[in-house]
Amino acid sequence: IKNIKILELSSIVTASLATMILCDQGAEVIKVEPTGSGDSMRYLGTQKGGFSAIFANCNRGKLSLNLDLKDKEELKILLELVKEADVFISNYRPGVNERLGLGLDVLRDTNPHIIYVSISGFGESGPLSKSPAYDHVIQGMSGATSIQSNGDEPAYMKTLICDKITGYTACQALTAALFKRERTGETSHITLSMLDSAIFFLWPDGMMNHTLLDDDVVTLPPLTKSYSLYKCKDGFLSIAALSDAQWFGIFKALGLPEYIEDERFNNAFARSENMVELVKSLTIFESLTVDDALQKLQNEDVPCSKTISLDELMTHPQIEANNLFQLINSASQGKVRALRYPTKFDGNEMFNGKPAPALGEHKKEIIESLSN
Repeated sequence: IKNIKILELSSIVTASLATMILCDQGAEVIKVEPTGSGDSMRYLGTQKGGFSAIFANCNRGKLSLNLDLKDKEELKILLELVKEADVFISNYRPGVNERLGLGLDVLRDTNPHIIYVSISGFGESGPLSKSPAYDHVIQGMSGATSIQSNGDEPAYMKTLICDKITGYTACQALTAALFKRERTGETSHITLSMLDSAIFFLWPDGMMNHTLLDDDVVTLPPLTKSYSLYKCKDGFLSIAALSDAQWFGIFKALGLPEYIEDERFNNAFARSENMVELVKSLTIFESLTVDDALQKLQNEDVPCSKTISLDELMTHPQIEANNLFQLINSASQGKVRALRYPTKFDGNEMFNGKPAPALGEHKKEIIESLSN
């Protein structure tokens, strides 16, 4: 998507990740941040050179413009940029951009062809529409903590899952809007919320027991019951078996051929009914080393892996073969490990190798470009 210019007014992950993906695909992204503080994500967690690794991981390749949008002259600078932009994306709470003088009507008057993307926490209307929302809050409200629960105790996914899936959702919607404009000439106002995006993401498997509504539905344990790590002598295994052949391969690998004929376990429906019992019965793994168990399972073509640490991940031979990791150099942060966009187009890797910008790093050149 070369020759596409995106203006981003945002904080934290959702809009930042969406636009960085598009940046990897060739778009020019100008990140507009408040003068003084900038995006609060700059100061979260491990950092060097004045900003954090998570900021770098969501803002690589962008230009940074710091503006005080309560200043009329600085607001004019942004509106001049709007005239030549293709996309305006923001994750400020509903009503904030309107109060700043950046509502849909103003932007459309300035540039009738601009695509406006509004990301909210809970939605544009409703009792929580004006409330603050971060990943932890949306996990609790979307069902994520319930899906992760152990017994009656809810639990977080210890990653910004709702933030990131909202970013992916916004990116896909924005790409569709660009395609629509290309084909029809019609522009779009896209609205989406973290809450809706998270529920949509969790729904296919997480809400399978809340999908079929008739009284004669046969309710079986959810797929979450199959998410068990298997303890070995020296570590843990991750196994995903879905077909009869894969489960029978596990039984053969563990010396349990009688399970293949056992009516509790010899077909998918029976295993679903008895999954808790089945998982508990596979304690034989505890008598094997990880390598021995892997060899036995791989000999039976069972999908499996050793569970590896984050340090091991950085040097895993499969990831090295995929060429996922890229090394870039930043004037402020030194050597930075970055990821290319995971999809290849016609075998070509998509990666913008420019580092994340310092706050206001490109303000002078951006303003100068407006006067040319």
